[in-house]
Parts: sequence; structure tokens; C-alpha cells
Amino acid sequence: METEKNTAAETDVKGAAASGGGETAAAGGTPPQGTAKQEPAAKTYDQAYIDQLLADQKAATDAAVAEALKVAKMDEDSKATYEQEKAAKELADREAKIAARERKADALDILAKNDVPSEFVDILVGDTTEKTKANVAAFKGKFDAAVQAQVEKRLAGTTPKGGSGTSAMSEEEAMAAEIDKYL
Repeated sequence: METEKNTAAETDVKGAAASGGGETAAAGGTPPQGTAKQEPAAKTYDQAYIDQLLADQKAATDAAVAEALKVAKMDEDSKATYEQEKAAKELADREAKIAARERKADALDILAKNDVPSEFVDILVGDTTEKTKANVAAFKGKFDAAVQAQVEKRLAGTTPKGGSGTSAMSEEEAMAAEIDKYL
């Protein structure tokens, strides 16, 4: 099982030894005295994680090779059409991402105007500004009602008994009570 695990610390040690850096890292010793910093715990990578990384890399490479072969087999007109379609698709994807960012920014403004925490922006952003406003309005009503219910629940209870009671006593009774307290 030990051969299946590789840690970042081991990789750092090997890299430091290969580059000629740091005696303590290459020797595996303790850091010099007087250093207050402690290195974070090494992250452990198991074989399954490494296998997944390799599989992802192989899939990306295979896709790139297939794409190159597909383009290589095309004639000039087909290549030009394919490149135009590819560029149009990339442009449409970029525009969609920009529009999503703009809707999110608009949603943040709407949330701020309605005193709704900005943590809810991803939940409330809609396809259009009007949809976002409707989502915020519906959420705000429910959110405020839930907050009010929790406040009332926590404030509910009995009124404390006792108190100073000085307003109910006359001045002479209050003075007598003070004297009795000291006697």
C-alpha cells in the first residue's frame, strides 16, 4: 500500500534534492532551530486520484488528436466552414458567460436595494432582469417573515419578576425600605 501512495512532501523532497536546494529538505531532517513557521501537513495522493488524473489527461489528448485528424481529412472549403462554425460557437459561449456575469451584477444591485444578503445571489439570479426582480421580491417576503418569526420566537418568554418597584412606593416607604435593608 505504501507504494501506491505519494505525498506532496515526498515530491517536494525529491524536487529539492534534484535541484540542489535546501539541506534539510534533501536530508529529510528537521528545520533549523529558531524558525517559528511550521509547514502545513502534506497532502496525500492515492493511486485512484493519480489514475483519474492520467485518465483525464489521456481523454483530453485523444480528443485533440481526433480533432486534428478530422480537420486534416477535410478539404479547404470544409476546413474554412468548420473553423467559422467553431469560432461562432466559441463567440456564443463567451457572450453567454458575459451575459451571465452581467445578470449576476444586476442581481447584486437588486439585492442591495432590497436589503437581502448577497449570499443568495446565485439562487435568485434569473434569465432576465425582470425575472431576477420577481425572484428577489418573492424571496424577500418569505425571508423577512422567517426572520421575524425567529425573532419573535427568541424574544418570547416570561417578563422578569421583581424589579426596583420604586415607582409604586412613596418616597417615605422607599426610605424605610433602604433603612431596613441596612439594619
